[in-house]
Amino acid sequence: MRAVKKSKIKMRKSTRYFYIALASILFAISTAIVFGNFFGGKTDKTKEEIYSYTNNFNYDYKVNLTENKYIDETTLDMSESAYITDLMDNIDINLNYHYQADKKSTIKYTYSIKAVLNGVYTKDGEEQKIWTKEQVLKEPTENTVIDEKFNITENLVLNLKDQNQLVKDFEQEIAISIDATYNLVLDVQTNTQINGQQVDNHHISTVSIDLGKKTTTIKGENNKSDTQYISQEIEQTSESSIFAKVVGIIMLVVSICIFKYIFVKTVPMNKTRNEFRLELNRILRLCQDKIVQVSSNLEVDTTNVIDVRDFGEIIKVSEELFKPILYWISSRDDEAWFTVMSHGVTYRYILKK
Repeated sequence: MRAVKKSKIKMRKSTRYFYIALASILFAISTAIVFGNFFGGKTDKTKEEIYSYTNNFNYDYKVNLTENKYIDETTLDMSESAYITDLMDNIDINLNYHYQADKKSTIKYTYSIKAVLNGVYTKDGEEQKIWTKEQVLKEPTENTVIDEKFNITENLVLNLKDQNQLVKDFEQEIAISIDATYNLVLDVQTNTQINGQQVDNHHISTVSIDLGKKTTTIKGENNKSDTQYISQEIEQTSESSIFAKVVGIIMLVVSICIFKYIFVKTVPMNKTRNEFRLELNRILRLCQDKIVQVSSNLEVDTTNVIDVRDFGEIIKVSEELFKPILYWISSRDDEAWFTVMSHGVTYRYILKK
């Protein structure tokens, strides 16, 4: 007895493509999930703060005066807004730097102090830096501490009489008026290693003193602090998820079942193209504002009928004569008539199956 061959299910091509695309997506996602969970845990990269440090700078000073009959005190403190230059003997200034971190490490640091004389000339409201002289007050000094902090304290006694005279001589000999400042520059550089990462720090603090004027002011960013935070990229490996494994396996099985059903149980449905309907729909979409549909065929004098071979000619006639295109379709014969009538003449285009 011959076995009866089962016929396959006919399915529209668009439907088959949809299921094939769906199965492909499920297969790709499930493969990634299963592979990721069975062959290693998931690795996440996050940034984590590993170190922070603060630079703090402050200074204090006192101005020692020469003996004079105007001011009874021999020393003036920081509370004064300005000092008479010719009565100043020297300036006793303390520079203090403090480094504070959040954890102990081996910190190597180098610091130096220099004085920079700057001369600025103002021309047409624009400042022009025309003179610079540098003087090393403290040679670079290196040190190493195993701690979370360290301090630098330096005391300087500044006698600026020679510097003031130098500015005056410059103005007289060059015949130019300038604004001059004597800048004390504390330069600190540190480096340490945290979790194998190099942490470099460069901090500069400045105190400015006027030169060559009748009065002297001392300015700087006192008690200035700035904090820096150091982060490191950390890799964290999570445990394989049983739930993710189960979901991945289910999706994989479903995708394989869909593939099997589509390729084994179904065949694509071949849809016959109706060229007549396709062309008719194209014409109606193209000229929908020019076409007027009529319910019955037009009674015309055949002797005054001009048949055209292309629908484009009907469009030209309609536009030239400013007449609508009359449209009638025969459901029985699968024909569509397009006509333009003017002064007893009928222009006609017949679309047939």
